[in-house]
Amino acid sequence: MGDVLPYSIWYENSRGDVLRLDEAPVVVQRSELFDYRWNLTAYDRALLDGGRVIHARRPIQDKTVVLDVFADTQEEHDAALNRLHDVTDYDVCALVPGKLWVNDRYIRCYVFASSKTLDRDWTTYTVVSLTVKAISPAWTAEEKVTLLPVSGGQTDNGAKTYPGRYPYRYSEGGSVLRWVNTTGSPAPMVIKIFGACSSPSVYVGGNEYSVSGDIAAGSYAVIDQRDKSICTVAANGTKTNIFGRRKKSVDNFLYAPPGNLEIACSGLFAVEITFLTQRSEPEARSGAALRE
Repeated sequence: MGDVLPYSIWYENSRGDVLRLDEAPVVVQRSELFDYRWNLTAYDRALLDGGRVIHARRPIQDKTVVLDVFADTQEEHDAALNRLHDVTDYDVCALVPGKLWVNDRYIRCYVFASSKTLDRDWTTYTVVSLTVKAISPAWTAEEKVTLLPVSGGQTDNGAKTYPGRYPYRYSEGGSVLRWVNTTGSPAPMVIKIFGACSSPSVYVGGNEYSVSGDIAAGSYAVIDQRDKSICTVAANGTKTNIFGRRKKSVDNFLYAPPGNLEIACSGLFAVEITFLTQRSEPEARSGAALRE
């Protein structure tokens, strides 16, 4: 795959269909995916030269991706064009964004326009230009960490540890671990709190995230900062909106700041946090120049 492009790229629609864009019969020829733009809000200083930027945001952006679609036979070529349409058009019809992946990061987007250059002398080759509307223009990677209820073997100093991928440490005061946001941007989170528990609180970087009331065994609560929602999910998959049960004195939608963060809870319940780390462009693959 590295012989074709210096990065991996594919489209995943909202029902999980995956379309590779880095191997025959569909390969990216060129794109604007590594370009980015911020909107800056600034003001001029009174009676002084210059000014100050007071706010920065990434706007919704349109990006162009040009593809080569080619095959050995007319049937294979036509099948590739049809699948390209069906996978990408599904999200527009469903009004649910898909994900365009480059290496380990994705943007949430719609493919909303397509134009084609056809050659009457070479009918098994088509140049397709797609226009992508990036509704979440930051390139996102997901990093998941878990705090389990206090259990496990004793260490020499009396604290408890859990033999997992992450540096769990269960002290007398509850469950604690550390996680590092290595990007310069605050990271949105999806926080899942598993029952049975009552009015649970989780702390990330000193900020509290909490809901009121009981969460039944087999169910879990979800604080989703992407769409600012809070719900419970029952064992049978039924979702219930509990936004009104959020703890009003805390900010449940404050993103995780950059840096080394402590994550903690009481240790009476399990917590799973997905950190959505963001960059303005995906990382380049080490040792490979980006294709112009």
